[in-house]
Amino acid sequence: MPQTTVDAPVMTLRETLLFPSFAGATVVAGERGLDHSVTNAMVMEAADIEKWGKPGLLLITSFYALQNLDEEQIRDFFRKVADLDLAGVVFKPERFVKHVPKFIVEVCDELCVPIVQVTPDTKYEPILMDVMGNVIDSNMTLLNRFFDVHREVTRLALEQPSIYDIIRKLGEATHYDVTYFDRANDIRISTTEGLDGFNRYHLEEIPRGRYQTFHYYQAMLFYPDDTARSAVTVLVPGLERRVIYLMLHASVHELSPIDYMAVENYATLLQSELLKQAAIEQRVFNENNSLVHDLLLNRFPNHAALEDALQRLGLGLQPNYQALLVRLSITDPTQSERLEDLARALTQRLKRTYHSIAYYQNGNRIIYLRNFSTGSVGFRMETIERTLSDMHADDEFPPFVHLAALSGTADRDSIPAINDEVLSVYRLFDSNRTDNQSVRYEDLGVYKLLVQVGDLNNIDEFIDPRLVRMRKENPAFFETLQVLSTCGFNYKEAANQLYIHPKTIRYRVERVRETYGLDIHDSNDLTQILLAIKLVALLGA
Repeated sequence: MPQTTVDAPVMTLRETLLFPSFAGATVVAGERGLDHSVTNAMVMEAADIEKWGKPGLLLITSFYALQNLDEEQIRDFFRKVADLDLAGVVFKPERFVKHVPKFIVEVCDELCVPIVQVTPDTKYEPILMDVMGNVIDSNMTLLNRFFDVHREVTRLALEQPSIYDIIRKLGEATHYDVTYFDRANDIRISTTEGLDGFNRYHLEEIPRGRYQTFHYYQAMLFYPDDTARSAVTVLVPGLERRVIYLMLHASVHELSPIDYMAVENYATLLQSELLKQAAIEQRVFNENNSLVHDLLLNRFPNHAALEDALQRLGLGLQPNYQALLVRLSITDPTQSERLEDLARALTQRLKRTYHSIAYYQNGNRIIYLRNFSTGSVGFRMETIERTLSDMHADDEFPPFVHLAALSGTADRDSIPAINDEVLSVYRLFDSNRTDNQSVRYEDLGVYKLLVQVGDLNNIDEFIDPRLVRMRKENPAFFETLQVLSTCGFNYKEAANQLYIHPKTIRYRVERVRETYGLDIHDSNDLTQILLAIKLVALLGA
């Protein structure tokens, strides 16, 4: 029996042929597949392999189960063997089939499916005992190794280790360099200098296999010197407001089951330590988030309480204040869970540019509050647009659209007023129809009339009765006018968005004119239409 090492507990078919039960055996087909892993063995009794075949399974057969199949069906059977990644086939000549047919040899050579022919007097039992005995020994080796790693990790946990201590121990256990990467805060720690200096990366998720409970990715890391390196990357879950990756600088095919066991254990330890830190950070965030929210809504009972809140947030030193609202919407629903990563990255970038800011976050909406002196400037829309543009161009972020709303300048007693300004812009610009808009409140012009209406419950009184009736009787007509207005009254583009023919757009526009007396070519009617569309966006459904 071949020796099973800690570094290679999975047996290959080539190693299996060294067992005594395979004495006199010859490889008659598919020799290029002898390095397939062997994880189990069984005697084949039926040809419906798609129902019970598993990767690593070694089939033992006399081909009796294939007797009722024609040549093409037999070829299809071996194609399924290859697709299911079976280890190979052990053929025992018997009265029914004395030699492996030539066409089977040909198809198995093509598919790299090994066929090992044993002597006619070979018994099935010794083969099964040898293979399964080695599999059991290998699993025992894995179990013992898992216990050793788990014991080491438990001992390390009692020492309250640093992040570097954890990745250093993981590197020693796997013999690969390791990098810790906090995506949102751009914190990088590596066991070897320089490996954490990548300027961009690409992740491709790896299907979860044995011994894996975390999400694994094959990462390609790109460095400033135009070099690229592979890294098996683990997403450390359960950390609100943070996205943490643990990177082993190796390809997925280089890691053994022992390596994965080490990764699982040390990733769990890292998760535990980070959760302790996150609990403290979350408490601070919640306190600050609540404090900023109270500040924006003027919930303080007196001036002293207001001053205290500003001091705690580090915003009370300068006389001027300005609010910036950013709405982020991820366009790919499958990546919606990365919204927090996106929001945190934006906040970190803005903090590097503007030091005296605090923020309130609610879902995909973030309101930043800046305190600045009379001799300096507040938020600059050009800087905000450039920051968001850089994020759009960065492949590391999921595709998204944004709305940025910027208030005017106010003193500390008027902070709720500038909050109302950015919220007014937020309500005016419907997220379903607004892509990458940057709007200053002072540039709203006539639309300020809409947002300055005190009671929004009665704002529908400002809509032309003809449009109210049309929206009730023919909502498709109203939707057509909405889309047409957002497309600059380009009939072809509006038709593409509505999935109808441009002639249908023209027909509906004409029906609106004939039925409701609204002509988009008349300046007064057009003003009524555009105002109604904005009011509907403001009111919602």
